[in-house]
Amino acid sequence: MIKLDHVVRTYQMGKTTVQALRGVDLEIHDGELVAIMGPSGSGKSTLMHLLGGLDQPDEGSVVFGDQDISKQSRDFLAELRGKRVGFVFQTFSLIPTLTALDNVELPMMYQGVERKVRRERAQHLLEQVGLGDRLNHRPTELSGGEQQRVATARALANDPEVLLADEPTGNLDSKSGKQIMQLLTQLNEEKGMTVILVTHDATIAGYAQRTIHIFDGRIGDAAD
Repeated sequence: MIKLDHVVRTYQMGKTTVQALRGVDLEIHDGELVAIMGPSGSGKSTLMHLLGGLDQPDEGSVVFGDQDISKQSRDFLAELRGKRVGFVFQTFSLIPTLTALDNVELPMMYQGVERKVRRERAQHLLEQVGLGDRLNHRPTELSGGEQQRVATARALANDPEVLLADEPTGNLDSKSGKQIMQLLTQLNEEKGMTVILVTHDATIAGYAQRTIHIFDGRIGDAAD
């Protein structure tokens, strides 16, 4: 599904060069539920951005399906993200002035889906995540767990092949976090969706079929 070959990513912060990824080789297989685990500053979020086409490497290649996306245009990457990748972020990133239904509809609107179809699909997705009675509530009227479920439904709006979740339970209590992880596991098992979790929490990583450890921009064990 996704293959990284000797990927290097650096950032310039003032006069300091930060090496976020240092020659990463990695394969994510179709239908896997994978956890990427590492401490703060290890490079895991940078890795997620590359896997989802939010960023591109300075060196090496990122192959998504059968296409090398390393040197593609912004428009190409935007289309890839819109149609093939769903994102769930720790901060939810919901639009506060929109209802839950409108937030889930938004990605479909950008893809030109007609209003009736996208509204029906948004309602179905919210019902699927247990929020059928909260369709017209705005984010401020929802709990943290409910907001994350809206964000998950929104990530599924365009039926992506890959779901990337960056610390999806980081702002939730343990009960809400468990509900979100059960939902992501269900999507993987029942739909065969490739799910990639980015986390520093061993409990969350425990839901995955495989855990990839990253330290100081390199894949491997802490002692490597």
